[in-house]
Amino acid sequence: MTFKYWLTGLALAAITSTTLAAEQLKYQVLLQVSENSVDKMNTTLNTARNLQHQFGPDNVEVEIVVFGDGVNTLKYYAPIPIADKVEEATVEGVRIVACEIAMRTHKLRPSDMLQQLRYVPSGVSELVEKQYQGWAYVRP
Repeated sequence: MTFKYWLTGLALAAITSTTLAAEQLKYQVLLQVSENSVDKMNTTLNTARNLQHQFGPDNVEVEIVVFGDGVNTLKYYAPIPIADKVEEATVEGVRIVACEIAMRTHKLRPSDMLQQLRYVPSGVSELVEKQYQGWAYVRP
């Protein structure tokens, strides 16, 4: 009977270690853009890419929250380097969200924006909620 208990314990240990490996720590980072600045958006997109490079794309979740005047940098006719970088970032798993309040303020609709974006009712609320959930906050 001792061998049976030992074997059961070994199987449970293997299952537990496999489960823990599957639940590896995943960093969660919020980046903010609230200025109508191509340079600021470029810096933020580079920061997102650098985070993925540093931690590995499977080990970090990055969300760029764009609100205020920043929504103007993500119009469908954004400068080509920005449009290309936004597309590249979203393909690589970066989530880029635009504030619907700011869009209304600037008289913008989703059809005015780059296709890769997602939308949140309030950019500031998104930052607050995610920080409450434990996300790290960086303003590049």
